[in-house]
Amino acid sequence: MTKVERSAVPAEQEKVEGFGLDVPMLELAEQLEGQRWLAMLDGNHEALSRLVSEDLWYVHSSGLKDGKKGYVDSVKTGLVVYQSSKRQINTVIRLGDQAFLAGGEVVMDAVIRGVQKRLQSLFSVTWRQEQGIWRLVAHQTTLLPL
Repeated sequence: MTKVERSAVPAEQEKVEGFGLDVPMLELAEQLEGQRWLAMLDGNHEALSRLVSEDLWYVHSSGLKDGKKGYVDSVKTGLVVYQSSKRQINTVIRLGDQAFLAGGEVVMDAVIRGVQKRLQSLFSVTWRQEQGIWRLVAHQTTLLPL
C-alpha cells in the first residue's frame, strides 16, 4: 500500500496529457489520487475543490451521499479531519479517452464528527477530463472489517 504523507499541494493542478503511452493508466490514477489525499490530509479545501468536479457524486462508507460542496465543506469546517492513509490501487479501467475508473483498498485514521476512527475500506473513484483538467466525478467506499 502507498502511504501518503502530508505535504503542500501545488496551487495549480498539473495537467496530465491524455492516455498516451508515456503516461500509464496506473501512474495517472496514483498521481491524481495522491494529490487528492494530500489535500485531504493537509485540510487544504481549496486544493481539494480544484480536484473535484461540480458534478461530484461522493458516497461515504456510512452510506451518506455528498456533492462537491458537502465533501469540500467537511474538510474546510473540520467535520472530518484526515490524519493518515495507506492506500493501494488494484484496478484501473479506461472509460474512453476522457475518463477512467480506479479501485483499491485504503486504511485511514480520521476524526469524524469529533470521534477518532480507523477505517479499512474498498473504494472506487471515477476521474474525467473537464476542459483538459482531470477532476474526480465519483467516489464510493465500502467498509471492511478491521
